[in-house]
Amino acid sequence: MQNVAEAIAYIHSRPKGGQKESLARMRALLAALGNPQNNLPPAIHITGTNGKGSVATMTSNILRTAGYRTGLFMSPFITDFRERIQIDNALIPEQDLLTVTQQVATALVSLDAALAPDVPTEFEVLTAIMFTYFAQQDLTALVIEVGIGGLWDSTNVMPHAKVAVITSVGLDHQALLGPTLTDIAAQKAGIIHGDMAVVVGDLPDEAMAVMAQHALSPLIRGQRGGYVQGLPGSYQVQNTATAVAAVEAFDAHITPDQMQQGLAESQFAARFERIKPNVIIDGAHNVDGLTKLFEALQQLTPKPATITLIIGSLTDKNVTLAFDDILSDPRFDIILVPFVGPNGRHSLDISTAAKQHRVQTATDWQAAYQACPAELIVFTGSLYFVSEVREQICNK
Repeated sequence: MQNVAEAIAYIHSRPKGGQKESLARMRALLAALGNPQNNLPPAIHITGTNGKGSVATMTSNILRTAGYRTGLFMSPFITDFRERIQIDNALIPEQDLLTVTQQVATALVSLDAALAPDVPTEFEVLTAIMFTYFAQQDLTALVIEVGIGGLWDSTNVMPHAKVAVITSVGLDHQALLGPTLTDIAAQKAGIIHGDMAVVVGDLPDEAMAVMAQHALSPLIRGQRGGYVQGLPGSYQVQNTATAVAAVEAFDAHITPDQMQQGLAESQFAARFERIKPNVIIDGAHNVDGLTKLFEALQQLTPKPATITLIIGSLTDKNVTLAFDDILSDPRFDIILVPFVGPNGRHSLDISTAAKQHRVQTATDWQAAYQACPAELIVFTGSLYFVSEVREQICNK
């Protein structure tokens, strides 16, 4: 590989999935790289069905304003692949991403041969690139977002993780994490190790019970209302409280002024983001997220007379479970559009959904957008979908 585009293409070329009940493959890759995870500073490790990206963004900004040199790892990206690896809000430089990817690729040549056919996956390779890069950068704090779940996630190998954060627990990724909230909570609780402080968001009772079983000290819940929220949307009130509690658990000496400054300087694309006066985009990709988005839209002032949600969702999500509640408000309409996700993942069967709910369909989001007469148009669903919408509308 000779440039950053080829480096990113190499990362994407790796297998998309593999054995999920072990971290052996990840640990083998890290060992081949000299175990960079052992040379990292203390970390805040964040998981959750929804909200983890928002909490990670606010948390890292607070640490930065408090004087920490802070590495941030998150996914997916919205406009630039390099968003996934940042230091103090700066994306990893293209040359650094190329150099470290070359280093990891070199280690993989012999490792792939030794582990075949169960070789390190795309996300494992990206995680190894992140750990290797951060270990070279003289950082003083990390904020690391889990990919999926927690227990078997490739990020769950940090010996210096100090705070575990569980933002929310809902039904999503059930094929990987289990069919019930208790199953999913157990997977997310897997990031809790030893005497780590454990910060939780607004969790259902069964999930709270699971977290309490794993934590050695009392669970910490953020107090709403202590600070002006860091990101727009009423659902960010809880995320703001969770971020503040996570930072307090990490360093009790950070001042209220530093907290508020970090929150005020937080920006996060595609989370209740108004990209035009009459257009909001939000990555509400499951029933819990869509319900929170609906509640936030109901609380807008002044109240729009009509609101249309244009939804592009993947088939393995459960967004349709929120449709009846949304459509009970006469101001709301829903238009479903087809969307093909990464790796050829199929979109929601919009024709079947239209037979079961009072929703419309369109051939594509552009047609739905051009014909929509609503006072407020909200694009939502998969983050990959809203990323595409954001890029095209903002570029115009």
